[in-house]
Amino acid sequence: MTPWFHVRPVARGVWLIAEPAHVNSWLVAGDDRTVLVDTGLGIAPIRPVVESVCSLPVDVVNTHAHFDHVGGNAEFSRVSAFGAPAAGAAAERAAYLAWMREVLDAAAAYRDLDRRYFHLLTADSDPRPLPDDVERWVDPGPPSGPEPAPLHDGDRIDLGGRTLTVLHTPGHSPDSICLLDERDGVLFGGDTLNSGPIYAQAPECDLEAFARSTARLAELEVSLVCMAHFGLAVAEPRYVVDVAEAFDRLVAGDPSVVVRPARECDGEEVREAVFDRCSVYLPA
Repeated sequence: MTPWFHVRPVARGVWLIAEPAHVNSWLVAGDDRTVLVDTGLGIAPIRPVVESVCSLPVDVVNTHAHFDHVGGNAEFSRVSAFGAPAAGAAAERAAYLAWMREVLDAAAAYRDLDRRYFHLLTADSDPRPLPDDVERWVDPGPPSGPEPAPLHDGDRIDLGGRTLTVLHTPGHSPDSICLLDERDGVLFGGDTLNSGPIYAQAPECDLEAFARSTARLAELEVSLVCMAHFGLAVAEPRYVVDVAEAFDRLVAGDPSVVVRPARECDGEEVREAVFDRCSVYLPA
């Protein structure tokens, strides 16, 4: 197994497959099949990691088409998504690679501070050295892999004894979805829910749609929230409500919300709206 990934079980039949400090994929097993929720960056093969965890047939479901969630799609024959696939432009990947190197440069000092004072860093989030051939990842050419089968809001994906319900949650992107494990109440949040800044700053983002989507999620009966980015891979059910309340305050124009300058991973300047339990990136 490549050392690029970190794998651990988080619930019954649910495994985190992390590319630490970058993006998380999730493997969900029923009695008959598994679903891999997103395929990550594509920097290293993810299929051998999946097969080392579970031998059942695997289907891929993309929570949206951004390059950091579909990078391993070509390794699988069965892929489903709400929108069209996207590989990400070489310039976008090059900017992200520069960010990855910046993260690694900062990691040693951060580890020392964390060990001494904070004790927050875990294998889920501790960044790992880049593969030797990472430059090949920057320009992979046109999108490859199967054409995704279309998903629709309310679709139910039967894994045998376990069902995932598709929830269309636009906001981060028009094609964003979440998946709800109806049996155990596990919610897979894609980029609609994150433990670090939630990205609402890009031209395709829609703040009012984000507010509607998170309000919808806040009404669900949830036992665990599984997220795609930043230091905490999982959160308690209340976190969905916290995020929904944050977006409600933003849409309402709450003047008490603290907004500060920030910089996202591609170097672009943004504004960051800061709340007690989350933050939201907004256009500069």
